[in-house]
Amino acid sequence: MRVNVAELERGQVLRAAFHERVDSRADDVVFDEPVVGEVEVERTSRTVHLRGEVRTTAPMVCGRCLTTFRSELRATVDEEFLIGGTVRTGGELGPEDFQFPLGPDMILDVTDVVRQYLLLALPMVPLCRPDCRGLCPRCGANRNEGTCGCAPEADDVVLPP
Repeated sequence: MRVNVAELERGQVLRAAFHERVDSRADDVVFDEPVVGEVEVERTSRTVHLRGEVRTTAPMVCGRCLTTFRSELRATVDEEFLIGGTVRTGGELGPEDFQFPLGPDMILDVTDVVRQYLLLALPMVPLCRPDCRGLCPRCGANRNEGTCGCAPEADDVVLPP
């Protein structure tokens, strides 16, 4: 979804349903369903404010038991773009330093912003379920599927059943 900001009047708010297939452009992440949600673009005299809620799913590998599972990803988009601004270097930071300048073509690529927010929403350590018991450090058995019979050692971390 691309929005031509030059066509928006100051103070105008454009609300739209977001429903697109989005390429994550990451080697290890695939958004396997269309990204859906609601977005709004508001133009002021100096900025364009993009807000919205989006969601999709992605296959992941559990960080404890290495099982593949699908996880829902949700992101709250809240980004402000500076119209006619440039990136400053050096000096003290001001409020405008947290606004990304909009290009001279005045086109806002909402899809790319949504893609970036979804990548930031990825969990650091994905878990197939909150109580995942992981793998046995001795034999590699999945502890979610039963006990393996290996005796725990003193320094083993054993998650409760």
